[in-house]
Amino acid sequence: MSTILIADDDFISLEVLKAMLSAFPVQVIAVTNGKDAIAQAQAQKPDLLILDYEMGELTGAQVCAELRTQDAFKTTPIIALTGHQSQTELDHCRNAGMDQTIHKPVAPDVLAQLLTTHNLL
Repeated sequence: MSTILIADDDFISLEVLKAMLSAFPVQVIAVTNGKDAIAQAQAQKPDLLILDYEMGELTGAQVCAELRTQDAFKTTPIIALTGHQSQTELDHCRNAGMDQTIHKPVAPDVLAQLLTTHNLL
């Protein structure tokens, strides 16, 4: 079973994403901030990370940049989750090493495609 780590400081968004992912045969690790995302990623070695761009102390891009410095995460798919579509934000995500960006609210078919694309189903 594949493991997916999701990080979002918005509790409702996090719960909605967890509920949608529960429809798939995956294990979900959910955290509410960037520091916990790094700690859980290092401890659990998930197959995919979905990181909200705007989180308290650390953005999703900052979390990604930190993880990409570690060999264990050089090729792990890391997806940005954002409620915005500014070019600056998209550039930050790309420059940090994020593989793709999905926008809130996330539709179930977008998650299905994401999991299929990364061979997690």
